Amino acid sequence: MSAPAPYKGLILGVHPTARGFGWTLFESPLSPVDWGNASAKSGRNARLLARFERLLKRYEPTVLVLETFDELGAERATRIQDLCRNMRHLAACKGMETPVYSRAVIRTVFAGVGAKTRFEIAQAIATRVDALSHRLPPYRKPWMPEDPRQSLFDAAALTLTYFAVMGYD
Repeated sequence: MSAPAPYKGLILGVHPTARGFGWTLFESPLSPVDWGNASAKSGRNARLLARFERLLKRYEPTVLVLETFDELGAERATRIQDLCRNMRHLAACKGMETPVYSRAVIRTVFAGVGAKTRFEIAQAIATRVDALSHRLPPYRKPWMPEDPRQSLFDAAALTLTYFAVMGYD
């Protein structure tokens, strides 16, 4: 089997949370271009969609990668499902590919490095992608709130899953 051709374009991974969304933009599996968190307190979805549109306009990615959000068992709030649908629609209107991966697919991709949990996957990414290593959140105990930086690593996991599934890892 021949190796896939070098990928051309930017891959945007987005992971919505209750506060907003984390995002990462990669040009190859080991080359992040930019990353960040977006949040909003009022008018949440409208503000977050506006932020998402600015990301699309600024970087012009060719692919938007999301985690499963509207299937049975996805356990995402209705507001987040609506946000994801709107993001996917905006991306599709720009002609972007919009794959959606389940948590099980992400775990399968990272199983090769022994990472099963979200934190273990974040550690594996921090080890592999030096530019993100300083952003690794501390281990979260069950009674602690989730660190906003975790959504960056969830978004990176989506992007790296895309590369792995497409054969670009």
